[in-house]
Amino acid sequence: MRWTLLLLMSMSFSLFAKTPPSIVFYYNDVDSVRELINYDRVVVNANLITDKQINTLHQADSLVFAYISVGEYDGEMLPSELKKASPIKNENWQSHAMRLTAPEWQKYLLQEAKKMTERGFDGLFLDTLDSYYLFAKEVTEQKKQQQALSQIITQFHNLPNQPKLLLNRGFEVIPQLKVPVYAVAAESLYDSYHPSDNSYQKVSENDRTWLKEKLAEVQALGIETIAIDYIPASDRDEQRKAAKRLMDEGYTPYVSDGLLYEFGTSTVQPIAKRVLGFFDSRYGAMNSSQCHRMLAMPLEYDGYVPECQDVNTFDFSTVDLSRYAAVYTWLEQSSFQRVPALSQWLNKVIFKTPILFINQLPTDTALLSRLGIQKQGELIGKINITSGKDWLKGRYPLSFSQFETHAKVTIDRQSITPIITLEDENKQQSALFFKAGWGGAILNPLPVASLANESEVWQIDPFRLVEETLYLPTIPAADATTESGRRVLTSHVDGDGFPSKGWFPGKPYTAEVLLEHVFKKYTIPQTVSVIEGEIGKRGLYPKQSPQLESIARDIFRLPHIELASHTFSHPFFWDFDKKIDARQYGEHLPIPGYTVDYDNEIIGSINYINQNLAPKNKKARVILWSGKADPKEDILAIAEKANLLNVNGGNTYVVRGNDNFTQVSPTITWYPSAVHVYAPVLNENLYTNLWTEHHDGYGRAVETFKLLGSPRRLKTIAIYYHMYSGAYPASLKGLLNVYDWAVQQKVTPLYLSEYAERARTLYETGLARTLDNKWQITTTGIKSLRVPNALGYPATSTGKLAGWEQGPDGRYLILNQPRTQIAFSQNQTKAPRLRSANAPLLKWQQNGNTIHWAFNSHVPFDMELANTGQCQFRSETPLKRTTQKNNTVRYQSTKPGVFKGTLTCRQL
Repeated sequence: MRWTLLLLMSMSFSLFAKTPPSIVFYYNDVDSVRELINYDRVVVNANLITDKQINTLHQADSLVFAYISVGEYDGEMLPSELKKASPIKNENWQSHAMRLTAPEWQKYLLQEAKKMTERGFDGLFLDTLDSYYLFAKEVTEQKKQQQALSQIITQFHNLPNQPKLLLNRGFEVIPQLKVPVYAVAAESLYDSYHPSDNSYQKVSENDRTWLKEKLAEVQALGIETIAIDYIPASDRDEQRKAAKRLMDEGYTPYVSDGLLYEFGTSTVQPIAKRVLGFFDSRYGAMNSSQCHRMLAMPLEYDGYVPECQDVNTFDFSTVDLSRYAAVYTWLEQSSFQRVPALSQWLNKVIFKTPILFINQLPTDTALLSRLGIQKQGELIGKINITSGKDWLKGRYPLSFSQFETHAKVTIDRQSITPIITLEDENKQQSALFFKAGWGGAILNPLPVASLANESEVWQIDPFRLVEETLYLPTIPAADATTESGRRVLTSHVDGDGFPSKGWFPGKPYTAEVLLEHVFKKYTIPQTVSVIEGEIGKRGLYPKQSPQLESIARDIFRLPHIELASHTFSHPFFWDFDKKIDARQYGEHLPIPGYTVDYDNEIIGSINYINQNLAPKNKKARVILWSGKADPKEDILAIAEKANLLNVNGGNTYVVRGNDNFTQVSPTITWYPSAVHVYAPVLNENLYTNLWTEHHDGYGRAVETFKLLGSPRRLKTIAIYYHMYSGAYPASLKGLLNVYDWAVQQKVTPLYLSEYAERARTLYETGLARTLDNKWQITTTGIKSLRVPNALGYPATSTGKLAGWEQGPDGRYLILNQPRTQIAFSQNQTKAPRLRSANAPLLKWQQNGNTIHWAFNSHVPFDMELANTGQCQFRSETPLKRTTQKNNTVRYQSTKPGVFKGTLTCRQL
């Protein structure tokens, strides 16, 4: 037997000469798939994942398996029709062992399996295949159960979609199966979990030898074997070592916690990208909280996913800390006092992950004492800054009123490093900003000051604050600002003012002015919207409607114009919950007899455009939010269910002299059921004091684009305005100046819908490390990855990275497929690569020494290739060739369109 085992094990190594595809077994709630997409194969509880999430996993090229318990019913109450089929209870898991021979049980299993495959699952993970041993003690009865098990597996295979069948053990029936088995998993080869006492133990040598023999027999049949071992995710290093050992022995590894509630280690190990923040909903909604408005943007820029949670409703008992890179609180003192569970939880995690306290410290004195902090008394009289002035370089100096009280905070200077400290007139000292091994704190009145004009300013650099206190590892960052190595350019128009008359000869409608002077002149992709209530027959101007609709059709017929809706009645406020009474602007446009109906505002207005205004080859699929543009999850879900993209909102507006980061929003607000995509930069209202002066003020948007492009590329170049910008010669001139500047930049023009498709998936970008220390990036829509210079240059890639371009703040990688593995080096390779292009990449596929490439350019095509001196370039469409510096060759066309060709090199 020993020689047989060695022979079979040697055969197993040949099965995986290459690294096997990764796999995850995850039975917890799925709020997001941003971790699951790291794995090639995903096994989940079908009741805890949505159809949308399954589809997102498919976009990442992940196969999705539904868990199904074949030998046990694991619900709390056994249904009456199944009671006769259960002879015994499994006390370890509090489930019911079932007779596989029972017709009612077989019928139930087949119904469940059919539901799962109809939902889009690629396969079924068949668990508890050996549970019949709990009651079948005689060999004869065991044989009956095994025969029934074989029949059940065959029935699963014969379902219409023929799902892949992944078995958990079932060694006795595998040889007799007449249907293909996708893979076989087995638990506890080296490390086991015992649910009775929640303990982790080593597997005995006898048990391990027996299981290895069984797995070797499976491998001899040419079937993949998956070994599941149990080590908590709190010990990632041990998980990694265990996974390497399993893979070296010829198994596909998966190492996780005993309940499979965490994201474990397979051939890849997920990077903790989430940063958990807390806000208090008593002071406003999540998207208006400082947790989101202030800190989400710098965290997002660093490649992390900000997750702002309401301290009043958060379930602290279910936090999986392994998925979080850091924690921060932006709360008032009363919030800590009202929610003692927060301080209790912080007491458990404070030395396990970095934590930053913003505005106020916890009120729990025992917790503060553990951290080396004391709050005792108050500073009196005049207060001076005694250290840290180099942090305070803003135009609004930090000052303290002697008529207000300020808490005195003392710190243990052996374990805590003070950054900004204060001293009062009695020489009493206090720490205002400090850091420690556990994180840090920055206290009121830092870090943001509220000014008299209802604006806010960062008094310190938020990027530096995050860097100094949260200790976030430097990682590749998913990026929505760039496409094919160049900064993205979009243009979109809100429909407001379409029926207004312009101050031009003949008094044309503002829409006519824009049609002649903007839409026809600039043939870059432009997204134009209308308000149905302004131009449709159901709206304010039914007599003018035929003429207004005719103008809209003329605009929408232009080949480079994308259609969008700016709603039916332009609601100024988007909230299902609050009753709108007296407001400055009213509730919506005063359409006689109309009450806001959000389905009509979104879906109804889209249908109106598609049925009455759209040319045959176009459809509107973008909703541009109106008014405050702050829809919550319930409103967003209306658009999501109708497969509509959405944009607008956010707070991004900076110009010279007013360039504070408090007015730079994150890219999106993320909810489990929908995503709100913010306008990258706000419209001309901000540049004209709400359209009351300086009607040419939008020309200053060029300042905005420059400030947000360097030294950090924070936003796209996003031209955004209203129809009424065609009202005055001055406003039109300001708009034309922006367009003239933008089209001269080295950019990739996209339709707003293309930008929205990428931006909405920003947080659903996976990041993991392979067992051989490569980075793995998995994207469900993002096409660009910013790699900080500190990580180096792309050296090798599995999946053949298309290329990269140096930006102001790192190297922008051009992603070619959903999953890519990359290694980095401090030395730049001379390998041929795509440097940049002004078009979305359709294909970059290597076949031997030849790369097949394709782009879809919305403007005259422009592409740059690097290090191709030893390559032969071919294009199906003739392109002008120009040699440039840095081993770069440029290819150009005078027309837009789809461009294809090949690049054949001596060595790739």
